[in-house]
Amino acid sequence: MRLPTAARQRNLPRGRIIRDEAVLEIAAHTPKTIEALARSRSLGKSVAIGKLGSEILEAVQRGLANAKVFEPPAPSRADTPPGLGPLIELLRVLLKQRCEEHQVAQRLVATAEDLETIAADDRASVPALSGWRYEIFGRDAIALKHGRLALTVRRNRITLVEVADPAR
Repeated sequence: MRLPTAARQRNLPRGRIIRDEAVLEIAAHTPKTIEALARSRSLGKSVAIGKLGSEILEAVQRGLANAKVFEPPAPSRADTPPGLGPLIELLRVLLKQRCEEHQVAQRLVATAEDLETIAADDRASVPALSGWRYEIFGRDAIALKHGRLALTVRRNRITLVEVADPAR
């Protein structure tokens, strides 16, 4: 069933063919028979046993057959591990500083998710740790993470300071 097409053919608003509440109820219960469709509170029995009812059931069957195609992707990341929040914030400051210095947009170098991933894993498979992004940000991000680089303020600007011996 194609509601916009049916509505155009009948010269009616889409909501007059079948209300949104009925569509949601049908989607939630996925009726497979005319009887099951007729039990829908938002749909009259006369609609369910008519041509529109058959079209609705066909649409439900097509939807069920293609359900895997339309499944939303699984979440790609878990919550940030405890204790990494401050490191992520330092990486964010470093990213901003390096991108301003090189006049490149931050989002082209690393995303917020990339920063979280780098904070958790030095060998993360993110664009910021390879190629030109590594040269601008990634190398310094790893050095900051391991105490070989520090952030300081000079003349109201963030500057980077190499730390000679991180063991101190």
